[in-house]
Amino acid sequence: MVGLEIQVQLSKEKRREFLQAFEFLACKSSECIGQYLYEDLGKDNRFLWMERWTNLKALENHLKSDQFKSLMGAIEVLGKLENLHLVDFRAPPDNSR
Repeated sequence: MVGLEIQVQLSKEKRREFLQAFEFLACKSSECIGQYLYEDLGKDNRFLWMERWTNLKALENHLKSDQFKSLMGAIEVLGKLENLHLVDFRAPPDNSR
């Protein structure tokens, strides 16, 4: 499983529009396992957008899509991109032995 993590800082006035964009740009691919939005409780209007994908190829295709380009455009208009990371999830080693 792989993922995409995007950290965004918004202006207070753009918060509602960003939340609407999250709903509008929801993953529609069967290869998208989940999409989540978290707010940093320590810093107002700072969000972490997370997506989980079945494999790297599916995520790479998503990064080339109009949907992803729309997301990046919305972030540019509504706030400031702080970080963008691709994440590779691996099971921890079995230490039961």
